Amino acid sequence: MTMESKAKLLKFLDKNDFVTLHDAMKMGVNKMALSRLVADGALYRPAKRIYATKTDWLTDPLRKYVPACTLYPDAIICGISALSYYDLTDEYERQIWLAFSQNHRVVNSEYRMIYPQGPSYSLGVVRHRVGKHEVRIYDIEKTVVDSFKYLPIDVGYKALRGYLRRKDSDLDKLSQYAKKMRKPLDDIMTTLLSDE
Repeated sequence: MTMESKAKLLKFLDKNDFVTLHDAMKMGVNKMALSRLVADGALYRPAKRIYATKTDWLTDPLRKYVPACTLYPDAIICGISALSYYDLTDEYERQIWLAFSQNHRVVNSEYRMIYPQGPSYSLGVVRHRVGKHEVRIYDIEKTVVDSFKYLPIDVGYKALRGYLRRKDSDLDKLSQYAKKMRKPLDDIMTTLLSDE
């Protein structure tokens, strides 16, 4: 790695949260040089093929998902990750959850992958701009329905209970999503609402 390419990399990281391996290589910094910078403490590697000089952005509720959505442009934040973003769970987010279409198989043990079909994949996608990047995440109603589909039942109940307490809850939308995804929640909602 030349001094010029290292300077270019560090200048890029002054203005950006992270650099991907692909972008670093375009700047003339190879994988071996990045590994040495990590070993020397000049860089952090918060995820596979992602390098950063600072890690404070990893605690931001949305910015922390930018690397995953940059590495996988068709991925959608889901599961425990989406529940955490909407503050509907107290489960620890051990891995970032990503949804992919059925025809895109990904191997990366740092993420938890699911492969929903049809409306279970395409329904309720919200796009957020974070600097030059985009984070795709399921909306809150889709996230609640997903919690009954992919997570233990107690996590689903807790998410639904939290959702029903929100002033912005849309029960019609939630019910429509549940029917489209073949996971009807009307009886559960009625029970929970009568308990409130």
